[in-house]
Amino acid sequence: MNKLTLFLVLLVTPLELFAQTGNDNDEEILPGGIAREDVPLAVVWSLSLYSGFTNPFAPDPFVEFWRSGFNLTVDADILLRSDIILGFSIGYAHLKFNQQEFWARRGVESNAELGDDFNIPITSLLFSYRGMERYVLYKYTAAYEIGGGLYHLKNTEIDITYIDPYGSYVVSETNRLDFGLFAGLGLKYLVTNTFQLTVKGRFHHVFKPSQYHQFFDVLLGVTIL
Repeated sequence: MNKLTLFLVLLVTPLELFAQTGNDNDEEILPGGIAREDVPLAVVWSLSLYSGFTNPFAPDPFVEFWRSGFNLTVDADILLRSDIILGFSIGYAHLKFNQQEFWARRGVESNAELGDDFNIPITSLLFSYRGMERYVLYKYTAAYEIGGGLYHLKNTEIDITYIDPYGSYVVSETNRLDFGLFAGLGLKYLVTNTFQLTVKGRFHHVFKPSQYHQFFDVLLGVTIL
């Protein structure tokens, strides 16, 4: 190795070390976390599929004559550059009409089948805030969310015009699209680095023009990270 080559090696090596040190200092590494450029896709987005039940909470007759029904929900979490986690959710629930309770409350002995026209389908399109990113995945994680969106509810009220042995009734306020708010709590269990189990509950308040409607979900789901 001649003197010129040796000189270039001695000159370039410190410059490379200095550049690497500068890059390391550009990103603040939180305790127990990792640098931003090393954050895996698992922390940047996630997709969840939930199944469970929805139960009416208030008011009457919404809570009187409809029973719990199944619920299917699809969630997506998105991590923004500001480290805020936002959620997007599409849900569908189907509450069954309690015909026995309906007739019993009116003192009518009837085995009449009113059919599925009285069932309540609930479709929701929701956006939520789900906290700040902590740059690390834990085995167990408690989570919360608050948000709102659009709710499409059908057959949520009944008008009784008169009572006879067969009953006379009218289903009102069908096909309503209203705004509502919700809040949720959940517990997440990390099975692998890219697979997570979650159980959570959500409480919904829908601002219908006639009167508000409230219901809650209990959901169990899987998340792909």
